[in-house]
Amino acid sequence: MVESKLSRVKVNNEIVLCEVYDSATKERIKKVFFREGISFYIRFKKKSAITGIATVNLAKTNVEDRKDNPPEQKEGRYIICVNKSQEILAKNSIMRVVPDYRDRVNFFDGTGKKEGGRSPFWSLIAQIE
Repeated sequence: MVESKLSRVKVNNEIVLCEVYDSATKERIKKVFFREGISFYIRFKKKSAITGIATVNLAKTNVEDRKDNPPEQKEGRYIICVNKSQEILAKNSIMRVVPDYRDRVNFFDGTGKKEGGRSPFWSLIAQIE
């Protein structure tokens, strides 16, 4: 049997596109991805009860006034990953089918940070305050 030269090549073209906090929005995104032929997978992170972390609000700002706080997490979060070559198509598809996507979907740039410029860790810490 002849072995293909490509059989030893590891391909990892998936990127984190966004995260969603409710299953209805996740299902809507799944349907549009199936319809558009977009390659994707979804990771689920359970809502964790973080205890023992103390934060200090040095700037004396009101946490509720911040726009980048994620919505209340009921069941956890769904992290949607797509193929890098289909990133723009996937993002446009989500924007088209989710009417209030700014409130329901947090998009990431290519480096794993939210498009607002802060990493997911700092948004999680801001939520705890």
